[in-house]
Amino acid sequence: QAGSHLLDVIGNVLDVSRIDADRYELHREDIDARDLADAAMALVRVQADEKAIDLSADLPDETLLVHVDRRAFKQILVNLLSNAVKFTPANGQIELAARREDNAMVLTVKDNGIGIAPEDLARLGRPFEQAGDAKQKAQGTGLGLSLARSLAELHDGTLTLESTLGEGTTATLRIPAF
Repeated sequence: QAGSHLLDVIGNVLDVSRIDADRYELHREDIDARDLADAAMALVRVQADEKAIDLSADLPDETLLVHVDRRAFKQILVNLLSNAVKFTPANGQIELAARREDNAMVLTVKDNGIGIAPEDLARLGRPFEQAGDAKQKAQGTGLGLSLARSLAELHDGTLTLESTLGEGTTATLRIPAF
């Protein structure tokens, strides 16, 4: 687990560095966002199950086609879901939902976790910024959300957070469909 974590950290640092240097290349293709949502959920399900967190999805029955880089899009989803699992207590709930809205795909990850204080919310999304107390900060590197936001922006999209301390957080990803 420690080796896997270290590999993830190194990968995230390299990705952030490539983005900062304008050297991150997207390889876009038409993908059904539902497939990548399912794959991302499968990757975090073990951690969610260990905490008895109800991890659910509200995905449309019809194809939700987006023109994205498969690896980058999946990374965004995994980072958002992993954060939700980290900061949701045992027996909590996390829902990933996706829908088409106008000419965009809108995806939300909503949890009933610990939430984020307003003073922390404004600075999250910058590299190495973390919220919460020392115990919470020890759970990550402060790169996941920054990387997710940067990857969303590379896709001409946005990533926004809404949160209430003690009630939970909703991350909203909006990516142009084409």
